[in-house]
Amino acid sequence: MSVEGRRCRRGWARPRDPSLLRARVRALAMLVLVLIGSAETYALEAQKGGADLKHEILKHLQDPDAARRRDALLLLGTFNDVPLSPLVQRATDDPDPGVRAAAIMALGHVGHAENASNAQEVIPTLLRALNDSHPLVRRAAAEVLGRVPDPRAVRALQEAARDRDAAVRAAAVEALGEQGDPAALPTLLERLRDKDPFVRRQAARALGRLRAPTALAALLECLVREEDVDVKRAIAWALGEIGHPHAAETLRTLSRSADPYLSATAREALKRLTSEATVRSRNR
Repeated sequence: MSVEGRRCRRGWARPRDPSLLRARVRALAMLVLVLIGSAETYALEAQKGGADLKHEILKHLQDPDAARRRDALLLLGTFNDVPLSPLVQRATDDPDPGVRAAAIMALGHVGHAENASNAQEVIPTLLRALNDSHPLVRRAAAEVLGRVPDPRAVRALQEAARDRDAAVRAAAVEALGEQGDPAALPTLLERLRDKDPFVRRQAARALGRLRAPTALAALLECLVREEDVDVKRAIAWALGEIGHPHAAETLRTLSRSADPYLSATAREALKRLTSEATVRSRNR
């Protein structure tokens, strides 16, 4: 089994295919609706059709209970319905931070933020949320901005990567990796020295996604001083993604690690290096 496969077994890893993510969210949404009302209500609404189901959910946006408003927004996010975007955007001003965060996550789906034309409509709201007083909202905004194809998103995420909250920094760093913009390279290299190990781990993975050979030296230097094994695994993975032959000796050393996940990651990275070296030699 691949390292990514083991990662999925240890936790519910985020799928790279947006359609798979939406399917998972919808499955959870069905369970949430049961909690909002009752199983009988959900069954009845599902039989009536999607329009009636949305109408039932929309009623909960005005519920005095913040948890119900939050859950309703999470449900709306499964419909991918652009006309719902104004309603969801209004919820980003809710007094409850959990509701605001849910609204931001829903906006990323109903507003089709990954679409360049739709991004122009939602990005001002996302950028404002990135400066929210609550870290939960800032984190949600960073996660959604990772899918927004706009230079403003990259610049804002670079600032968010220096947020005072570690979870926000980690989300921003991961989002920069999703953006894949080389302009983020200095920020990601800086976060390799973050005081929080999860941020360092996300920075290493983001650098791997950028596949920038210029990050090789910094990753190898980080590996020497790094004590957190999860960060070491992320660095090993990144070295394999970058595919530079200068990383081979380091990966061979890591492949003999007592940590089974680190050694497995290093072996897989070495396979990538070997495979890519073979392709390059054939193309000469």
